[in-house]
Amino acid sequence: MRSGRWAYYFLGFMLAVALLANVLANDYPLVSVYPEGVYFPAVFKSDRFATRTLGPAEWVLLPPVPFDASTTDFDQSVVPPFETPPAGASRHLLGTDNFGRDTLAGLINGTRVAVFVGLGSLMISLLIGIPLGAVAGFFGNSGLQLSRANRIAIGFGSVVGISYAVACLLPLVGFGFLFILMLLLTVAVAVSVLWMVLWPLRRKFAWWRQAGGLPVDWLVLLLLELAVSIPGLVLLIAILSFFVRPPLYLLVVIIGLLGWTPIARFLRAELLRIRELPYIAAARMGGVGELRLLIRHALPNATGPVVVVASFMVGTSILAEAMLSFLGIGVPADQVTWGSLLHDARSLPFAWWLAVFPGLLLTLTVLACNSLHRSE
Repeated sequence: MRSGRWAYYFLGFMLAVALLANVLANDYPLVSVYPEGVYFPAVFKSDRFATRTLGPAEWVLLPPVPFDASTTDFDQSVVPPFETPPAGASRHLLGTDNFGRDTLAGLINGTRVAVFVGLGSLMISLLIGIPLGAVAGFFGNSGLQLSRANRIAIGFGSVVGISYAVACLLPLVGFGFLFILMLLLTVAVAVSVLWMVLWPLRRKFAWWRQAGGLPVDWLVLLLLELAVSIPGLVLLIAILSFFVRPPLYLLVVIIGLLGWTPIARFLRAELLRIRELPYIAAARMGGVGELRLLIRHALPNATGPVVVVASFMVGTSILAEAMLSFLGIGVPADQVTWGSLLHDARSLPFAWWLAVFPGLLLTLTVLACNSLHRSE
């Protein structure tokens, strides 16, 4: 077995736990049998309300961990793991915190949060970093030929669209996925309107039709320098401080927007090398279009560094969420994560299980993400 193969098994197990979190840990039964029918309260929320009015069930199947991550039981607060409970009390395999919440249920819920943050932020970073890095590395400053009218429309339209979105839309919807979508739509509309305004001039005067290279490489490098110069952790804390109860998706969006720079930088460097290879020149001489050449021939051969960087980014995103939750400024207060369990351990130094179990999971997850490339 190769040295990094264990990482795939471990991360696959964590993904399965995240997908089956409601089935593994819940204070509702998996199956409840009544004369009126069979219900699945742990899976379907509508069945939870239905079974409340039906009384005791004829037969129930409980989850392996019959506790929800947020269920409190002050009669069993700070219970050590593997301790035999008193008569009539529930057994908590890995102990409880100071509110009586089950530690194992919190670890399962934290796994779901970690997977969502890691994969969600990675998808956002890939959607931004791959197009920017690919265009900058393959076309450079002169490879993308556009007419002067098109260059003016793209430049001024982008400035107008971004300025309008920040000044008018940001106070209305706040910073989140909706704002990002509206920002892209606003820029697209502004560029399209300006392009239609300049179209008659392009057809009438030759000056507007003169082709030239769009300096996409220079623009992407400028964005990279601006993004790298801003301390990511400081910016993340500053943005989250504006929200009393920041939703989880907002944390994912911010981490994704801050994490695109390594992907774009490595992809740009790889495509700068690939575009000079003989098979690219041969395909170009054969009449293959530039865009098709990039998508079908150059980009698939440049994904190696991107895969390695992406595996590191997943672990970095999970670690960032855990650090923010540990500081108490990450996910909502009622959301149990690995970082929030570590935060509770700080106020209970003798409750070693609140630090060991989430810390061990966090360490193994980050180590597995960083070890993915070793098995290739």
